[in-house]
This record gives sequence, C-alpha cells and structure tokens, in this order.
Amino acid sequence: MSQFVLSRFYLRKLFYGVLLLCSGQCAVAEPVNAERIISVDSNATEILLALGVGPQIIAIDITSEPLLNDQNVEKLGYHRALSAEAILSLQPDLIVGSDHTGPASTLKAIENTQISFIQLNSPETIAELNNNIRQLAKALAREKNGEQLIDDLQTLETSIVQHLNGSTLKMVFLLDLNDRGLSQAGTDTVGNALIRVLDGHNISEFNGYQSVSLESILAMNPDVIMVGRRGNGAPETEQLLTRYPLLKNTSAGQTKRIISIDASKLIAGLSITAVQQADQLATIIYSSAK
Repeated sequence: MSQFVLSRFYLRKLFYGVLLLCSGQCAVAEPVNAERIISVDSNATEILLALGVGPQIIAIDITSEPLLNDQNVEKLGYHRALSAEAILSLQPDLIVGSDHTGPASTLKAIENTQISFIQLNSPETIAELNNNIRQLAKALAREKNGEQLIDDLQTLETSIVQHLNGSTLKMVFLLDLNDRGLSQAGTDTVGNALIRVLDGHNISEFNGYQSVSLESILAMNPDVIMVGRRGNGAPETEQLLTRYPLLKNTSAGQTKRIISIDASKLIAGLSITAVQQADQLATIIYSSAK
C-alpha cells in the first residue's frame, strides 16, 4: 500500500476521532435498567444483538425482522409509520430508534412518557457507527462489549484500507427495483456512504435516489457498479446482466466489477453488516484493479 494511501487513512482517522469525541460529549445516554426493549431500526437491532441484549428485545420494526426470525417478538411495522398506541401498550423500559423513526406524533407521544428513548443518528461513516455503539453500550451498562465490537470494526476498516492501491475508482450504487428498473444513489445516501468507505468516487452528483437509464450509466462509464436489492438478499449478477445487458459494455462490466450486494443492511445508515460487506467488496474491487 502506498505512503499516500496510508497518510490519507490516518488523517481521516484523526478527523473522525475528533468528530467522535465531540459527538460522544453531545449525546451521552444514562444507564437504563432495560428488561423490555423495543428496537425500531435495523442498525440499532444489530448493535443490540452484538451487545448481548437480544433476549430483552420484545418488539421490532419491519427492517429488523430478518435479524430475529427465531425469536418471538411483536412486529410494529414500518419504522417511519409507527403507532404510538402499539408501542406504549407493550410497556417497554427502553425504545431505540433512529432519525428515520416516525411519524412526529408518535415521537411526541413517546417523549410525553417516562420511557427512555434513544434516537440514534443514521451513520455515514464507521466513526459515526462507533459513536452509536458507544451510546447504546453506555445506556445498557455494556461498555466492555461495546469496545470489543468497536475493535472488531477497527479490524475490518484496517483490512479495507490494506486493499486500497492508491487509485480512485469511479463507482455507482444502484437499487434494483425489479419491474421499475434501476435507481441510482446520490450524494446523501447510504449507497454514497458505502462508496466513501471503499475510498471510491461517486459519479452521482445529485441528492437522494433517482431513476436512471442504462444509456446514462453507459455514458458515465463507472469502474465499479454495485447493485443492491432491499428484499430477498442480493440479486444474482448473471440475472442482472441478462436483464440489463448494456451494463456489460461499461468499464465495470469489462473488468468484472459489477457486484451484487444485500441492500437490506443499507436502509438507515452504515450498519455492522454493511462494514463487513465493504471488507468483502474491497477484496473483489481492488484485487481486480491491480
């Protein structure tokens, strides 16, 4: 790995370290005796499971359901359209959500109770994900577990960096919407966050997600195309190329860097699983770029 890549990595770590310290000082949860936890964010649910409090989770949102298939918990529906009555009737000790949790009337009803409510930010960097882990670990008096989890993520980040070769690859993240075609991830999306973790350049110059034509992708000619689906796991690459044969004519297609991923872990920011996926992606992307 070049000295340039190493220097850039450690400067970035220093910046995120300062950001993490500031964030931790601004949002510190008090310890909670949480025997009954409701988690309405899949990222939060992943962290809670990793901290070892899975048995205390009594209810979840729809994005968390794949994580707790073998556990008898209440299903509360879509995390942006939660019922305050359904949540409060379960008499939780702690509710964990994100800045995607809603609607506003439900949040207001929760705030009017004495129930502890932790609303995490949707992380766009590994440092911000670490901050969420520390916040939940502190709230649940699981600091040791939290620091071990952060160490594991540090190992993954180091592994990702070791794959980098100093080249800045043009990347695009697409959502496969089946009959509705492909949707392209802009600069303020989790797809963009994944590209940043991989040290790539997002060719998308707009906010949010937008429908995109195959001809447009061909004109932009990305070096890497990541295609995700938010249900039923990652799409099969060969099936994608059968449905969208023009992708084979891009630089990504010619160098076999059209990669399918499970986008269900990229709903409300970078998750633990998303970082694990990024490590696997870095191996594929940069080994073929050498």
